[in-house]
Amino acid sequence: MNDEVHETSLKDEIISGVQTLIDDYTSNLLTLNQLPLILTNEDLKREFQISDSTLNRLIHLSDFPACWYGIRGHYSKEDILSWYRNRNYEPFIEKKRKLRSL
Repeated sequence: MNDEVHETSLKDEIISGVQTLIDDYTSNLLTLNQLPLILTNEDLKREFQISDSTLNRLIHLSDFPACWYGIRGHYSKEDILSWYRNRNYEPFIEKKRKLRSL
């Protein structure tokens, strides 16, 4: 009987954990879908939670997506999300270290 109670409790914990993960994923997905099609520097700073100087370094030191139709400070949401998902952060971190050592 004790094993059954323990097993049921474990199942409830797993189900609760999975539900939390699903809720978090859904929330993040909804947030991404609510972003405008064209992101400004302000949008990027808010979403990535970074400062002006960090955004400027990111734009200038990495393979950051080009401005949308050449309009400064405006970027395609799809380009930004694709860049973010496929990004290898090590080169950026190394460049940042080198910059700080100057």
